[in-house]
Amino acid sequence: MEDVPNPYIHSNNAKQLELKKDLQEAEAEYRRAVQAADSLPRAEYMRDFNTALDRSRNGVSPANKHLPEDALPELLSAYRELLALPFLTRTQLAGFYARHNALPEAKEVIEQALAIEAETMGCAGNHPEAERRALELLRNISDILGPANAEELFLAHFDKLDVNKNGFVDEAELKRAQLDLTVPPEAQSMIRYLLYHYFAVEKASNDEFGEEISGLSKADVRNFQKAAKSNWKRLKE
Repeated sequence: MEDVPNPYIHSNNAKQLELKKDLQEAEAEYRRAVQAADSLPRAEYMRDFNTALDRSRNGVSPANKHLPEDALPELLSAYRELLALPFLTRTQLAGFYARHNALPEAKEVIEQALAIEAETMGCAGNHPEAERRALELLRNISDILGPANAEELFLAHFDKLDVNKNGFVDEAELKRAQLDLTVPPEAQSMIRYLLYHYFAVEKASNDEFGEEISGLSKADVRNFQKAAKSNWKRLKE
């Protein structure tokens, strides 16, 4: 087992490098932690975990009699963590990306992490608190990033959103639409996105100049989307 990569070493190195503001090398170390977790002998760990679990649930058998009774809780806990490392290391990498505003990459990685956790659930036991934090991070990132076709959705639903029929959709109209059951889920995602960035979107064009109204116009959303797509730059290894 000495030649098995150690995710913990890479993870700890990454945290120290991040504290030192060496973001490129920190990203590389977080990625190495993921690679090391993926290269662990999962089948072997799962076999040993199931053996310990059988001893804990069903008592001594020829297959598990070698396990010390008083060490079973620690063994089960250790194997659960080892089996969860592909999930946990990805949540660390996603958190790193999110902290440094690399949100598309954070979303991609956290979705991978949750897919892995879903696959292992019921086998070695999941990590509910870590999973809760991952889901919360994904929701927050999704609201910040919005759907890729946010502009198209805004245009498609503009007439419905523009209740006052003044060519602008204000904050109250967006919040009202959140309570409208006839607005489909993909449009609700767009509405949450626009509410999150409301004041920045409102300033994206000067089409309110001289007007005694406020709100989001089609030009506001178009200009904001153009800027948003060009702002994010992936960290380089």
